[in-house]
Parts: sequence; structure tokens; C-alpha cells
Amino acid sequence: MSPHTHISPALGISDRAFRLYCHLVLESNGGWVTVQDAADACNLTNHQAREPLSELREAGMAESRRVYEMGAHGRKTWHVHFRLPQETTSEAAA
Repeated sequence: MSPHTHISPALGISDRAFRLYCHLVLESNGGWVTVQDAADACNLTNHQAREPLSELREAGMAESRRVYEMGAHGRKTWHVHFRLPQETTSEAAA
């Protein structure tokens, strides 16, 4: 473990948030992941994943953005994307 890795924020998060964080670390390669993709990967519904992802954002373990893009039904809608904070991904690459 590098001296820059801090696990203390992970000690206070829920099990679902930890599962979603592991997905972001292992599968996202630092890129943006939709709530639905993260939920599917962790065998959760979209609504079950939203609160734990917000929990990660509040703990500083993830960042989010809202994107107005085409939805599955051919209409534009808001989608929320999450990713690891940039300093985390740059430390992992080093």
C-alpha cells in the first residue's frame, strides 16, 4: 500500500457503498460510470445504488456529474455519472 492511500473514509461507509467503490476501483479505469452500469455490476437496482454513490461522493471517495443525454427511450434525459477522484486515479497509475 502506498503511503498516500488512506482507507479511513472507507471505514464509515455502508456495504453497498463499499461494493460500488470496489467496482469503480477495479472496473472503471478512472472513467465515468453511469449509476445504472454501476448498479448492474453490483447486482443492485438503480434506486438501491443512488444513496450509496452519494455516500461515496460525500466521503470524498467519488465525484459525480450530471449529463443531459439521450435515454433508452429516445428522449433526452439527465443521467448521473460517477468516477474516482482524479488524484486517486493518478496515484494508482504511478
